[in-house]
Parts: sequence; structure tokens; C-alpha cells
Amino acid sequence: MPSPFPGMDPYLEAPPFWSDLHFALIMALKADLKKRLPAGYSVWADQYIWLHEPDAETRRGKPEIVTAPATSILPAVRREGNKYLKIKETRSERIVTVLELLSPANKQPGDDREAFLAKRNEYLATGTNLVEIDLLRSGQRMPLGEPAPPPADYYIVVCRAAEFPKTAIWPFTLRDRLPPVAVPLKPEDGWIEASLQDCFNWAYDQGPYAGEVDYNKPAAPPLSAADAEWARQLLQQAAH
Repeated sequence: MPSPFPGMDPYLEAPPFWSDLHFALIMALKADLKKRLPAGYSVWADQYIWLHEPDAETRRGKPEIVTAPATSILPAVRREGNKYLKIKETRSERIVTVLELLSPANKQPGDDREAFLAKRNEYLATGTNLVEIDLLRSGQRMPLGEPAPPPADYYIVVCRAAEFPKTAIWPFTLRDRLPPVAVPLKPEDGWIEASLQDCFNWAYDQGPYAGEVDYNKPAAPPLSAADAEWARQLLQQAAH
């Protein structure tokens, strides 16, 4: 059963649905890219590992159960971030393109956002193509440069290393179908296009959403008054 919405389903932006959708979309995009990549490339799913200094509360720690001759605080705490995709040259460690599907932690102030932005800057500084897909209406957007793109619910940002700092941006709304994702390769190989809408349709069909989402309740985060009325009519039609 497909989603009742033509593109992104706003009911899947909130817990507990987003983490499941994120994983399914990453896997669907990986399969879609694999079919389209020319010879000489491979696509991999990977996961960020963030290292954070312990905060003051962690440093105080719990009361000791066993007395030791000495104690210390390790310099960093290991935390796992979201999965992402990377396109590499076959049988090489050279990463050509990174594809990110943003999550709430990337868009909220804090260590995770700062670490994500640092990694983003590293890609841009080292000549790696970067694709960012933002299917979340809430939170603080990634820096989108100047001039600012038109206001929209969702964005796809594509930065081709050969054209940096020029960046291509696709703004789209809740009422639109999901646009194809332009994925740059090495300059001599041009681009390929991933079908984000087909990937979303597959992810929705694989997930529990049709039976678990209560479309009788308002979406979270809330829609604008105009979009809420549009969604109400859309869902009413889908129910008949």
C-alpha cells in the first residue's frame, strides 16, 4: 500500500518512524545507485563514529565499588552516528561522492551538528562531491550559501567538487513528488540520477507505516494551516 502523499509523507518525520525510514531509504538508494553506476565505481553504506570529550557529570562518575590504586578518565567517548552512502573508485580507497540523508541530530544545536558540519567542510575541502537530502521540515537547516534558495519544506543540495563553491539546490514542498537526485561522479564521467521517489515508495512498502501511522491525528511537526487543510482533503480521498 503506497503512502497517501504524492512525495514525502510528513507523518514519517517524527519518532518512531523516522529512524526506520532513514535506514530503509539508505538501503533503497544504495540499490538504486548500484544499478546506475558505470564501470569503475562501487557504492558503500557506512556509519559515522563521533568521539566526544566526557562532560563534567560523566567525569564525576558513579561511586567506586572497587578501590583501585589509580583512576583516570579516558579522553573521548565513542558515539555512533547515522548511516550514509559513499561512492568509491573500484578497488581503491578514493571516495568520489558522499550522499547524506539528514537526521534530526544534524539539525539541532549541539556536538552532533558541529561534528557533522566539520565532516561536511572536510569533504568540500578535499574535493569530494557532496549530496545532502533534507526530508525534515523541523530543525536548523544546513548552511545553504548566498543567495538563499526559495523557502521550501525540503531540499536537495548537490556540491560538485569541480564547481565548488557553486552549489546546486532543489527546493520542493510537501505537495510535490520527490525529485530525482543528481549524483556527480568524476568530471569525465558526469552525473547519474537516483530516483528518490521510487526509493521512497519502496521504503514505505517495506515499512510498517500503513498500519502504524494514525492519519487521523495532526502531523508532527505541525503543518501550516493551508497544508493541513490540503492534507486533510488528500487523506479523506485516500480513505474512500
